[in-house]
Amino acid sequence: MKKSVIRKRSLGAAPFNRADIGGIIIDKDQPGQPHKGKVFAAIHAHLDDIPFYAAGLCAKLIGEGYTGYVLRTSNDEKRGGGTPAQNILSNEQEHIKMAEAVGFKEVFDLYYQNHEMDGISSLDLRGRIIFILRLIKADTVISFNPWGHGEENPDHWATGRAVEEAAWMCGIDTDFHEHLEAGIQPHPVLERYYFQARRGQPYNRVVDIGSHIEKKIASLVECKSQGGGNFGSQLRARLAKEGKRLPLLGNDDRTADREYVRQFLLEDEREAGREFGLEFAERFYYIDQRPPAKSKVDEYVERNAVPL
Repeated sequence: MKKSVIRKRSLGAAPFNRADIGGIIIDKDQPGQPHKGKVFAAIHAHLDDIPFYAAGLCAKLIGEGYTGYVLRTSNDEKRGGGTPAQNILSNEQEHIKMAEAVGFKEVFDLYYQNHEMDGISSLDLRGRIIFILRLIKADTVISFNPWGHGEENPDHWATGRAVEEAAWMCGIDTDFHEHLEAGIQPHPVLERYYFQARRGQPYNRVVDIGSHIEKKIASLVECKSQGGGNFGSQLRARLAKEGKRLPLLGNDDRTADREYVRQFLLEDEREAGREFGLEFAERFYYIDQRPPAKSKVDEYVERNAVPL
């Protein structure tokens, strides 16, 4: 893997699928690789965002043929327990390991200052994301809901807003014409999955991640600087000093970390699935802007055109 720095419903005639139209779709595994040849970009602010909110979806899409890329916007300097420089390094190293656990092809890191992304140029961030989306020819993005209420983390909403804008502008050939001069062509991003990162945020898609839960657990285990990936081994060590052991945690640190994640850090996924008879699920606000096979104009012409 390379590391780069820098319930169902009918849509009727609706041009695309939004959360405020109709009900909830349950998205289960699809046989074969129906998405072979497609590309998605999972864009988050911090090491543990994708693992907590979307690692199951990412593993599912990769299993169904997508090529996945992950992009982290912040430098995570404030999380890790060390100096800012030590935290930046540990989060970067764990980001690569997390990406390998899920199955991403490549990692991008933008290194904006942690918890201060509301003060950066939104134009700069948007432009860099557009460049990457065009470079990898992304069909789909996965990120924060840019309109999601209850979001207090400035890095989250700054990233979500930039992704929404970049996904729209990616296919417009008059934006960033210098990209075309370099041979990087416009590429429309027509499908979007936005996390339900805070309770109460809207969702219209519940993704069954039961068969991908081991990869989600593996991704969370790599989040040690933040995210609780090593809480199991820490608990195991503390209990040993007290002359105790917890059978759940097994006999080694790796097992302890995985089983701690499984037992204590997946309650949101269990709750998301419970209502729909699933063991584990993730929730998303999904938008599909792919054009229909026939436009209204085409259909009208077919019905009404007459010979000259």
